[in-house]
Amino acid sequence: MLSNHCRPSCLNSRVVFSGLARLGLISLLGWVFTGLLTGQTPITDVNVSPVPERRSALLSELFDKPPSVADGLLESNASRVDQAAGAVVPSPKSVPEALQPTPAPKPNPTPKVAEPVKAQPVGVQELVDVDAPPSGELATESESKIQMAINGGVRTYRSTNVTRVSGPKQPATAFELSAGANAVFPEVKLGSSVISFTPTVTVMAQRAYFGQYKLSPTDWAKQDARILDYEFRLASFAAEFSAKDDWTVTLTAEYDELRNFYEGSKLYHAFVPSVGISKIIPLRKDLALMLDTRLRYALSKTVLKYKVPGVFDDDGDNLQTSFNVSLMRPMGKEGKLLLMPSVGFGRTGYLKNEATGRADYLLLAGISASYQMQAWLSLQAFANFSHKFTNEKGETQLGAAASFDNWDIGIALSGNHAF
Repeated sequence: MLSNHCRPSCLNSRVVFSGLARLGLISLLGWVFTGLLTGQTPITDVNVSPVPERRSALLSELFDKPPSVADGLLESNASRVDQAAGAVVPSPKSVPEALQPTPAPKPNPTPKVAEPVKAQPVGVQELVDVDAPPSGELATESESKIQMAINGGVRTYRSTNVTRVSGPKQPATAFELSAGANAVFPEVKLGSSVISFTPTVTVMAQRAYFGQYKLSPTDWAKQDARILDYEFRLASFAAEFSAKDDWTVTLTAEYDELRNFYEGSKLYHAFVPSVGISKIIPLRKDLALMLDTRLRYALSKTVLKYKVPGVFDDDGDNLQTSFNVSLMRPMGKEGKLLLMPSVGFGRTGYLKNEATGRADYLLLAGISASYQMQAWLSLQAFANFSHKFTNEKGETQLGAAASFDNWDIGIALSGNHAF
């Protein structure tokens, strides 16, 4: 047992030792937290205003997906964390001079942030689910509005067999003007939201002029090719059904009309219900495969003063089936250049008038290169090859127009504006 005169001395020693231990621990923790804050990487804050990452507008429309904004969020939040790290920190409370060690700065409080948003790769781009799209408009507000858009374009090309006959082949140039508008209605969820559908209304008109210029001495002149000039009009209502596995089924009711705009007369018109199935399959980050098949039934009426073999030979109701495969490959740092080779096959079976029992087959192959000059403007170069053949009924009925080979090579400029 300790004597009474030793107790004050022992107590003083314990107080000194306890004070030194606490100050040492505070200094050690201050040094650790200071080091962590100095080398800490800024953490993404999902509540800051997102800055949209620059991506190809063409890819975003094609895949029907929002562009990734993960990099924009990181950039916006970095300045906020750096400013906090450089703030002035008050000195720690004073202690008796005999017991005071080297002062250590009090660590900054760690900013309260949310967990970082993690982007998941889906093939051609990375997608992030956020409450606000790059435009700053709430996603729920954007999805509840009717999206309107207008578009237009010019296209010119040279056809190696403009009359579409087996021979002799007649080359000619073509110049086309087109304009259209469409309205996309809000998406409607079905059942447990596994399937949704989006109604769309589209109107479009196109005029084609042949022989306006010549690239070869053998090309048809304007006065000879004028017989081929036409105006095409289209109005359609479509309902696009989408599933979570990215399969899309489109039901469409369409009205088509072909006119002679010089005389103001109608050459052909048809009511065409159709169903299409498509899917985009990402193969890797910068490559995707698009599959598309379609079934169309044309209830048609042809009004011609004279017959042009192989050109306006769609006399009678017909059932059209087609299948197309395309590869999509964005090029360049921002993916503004899109290469798209494609192949396709189509069959048209005629069910009315003199064409009953006739079946035409069309093989297609082509490649296009589209460059997105602006978000609203794109330039395209293309080359398409087509080969047609028919059954015995078609060979008897069409003669030289029963089969043909043709190349279309040209360029197109198109623009669009959404509001």
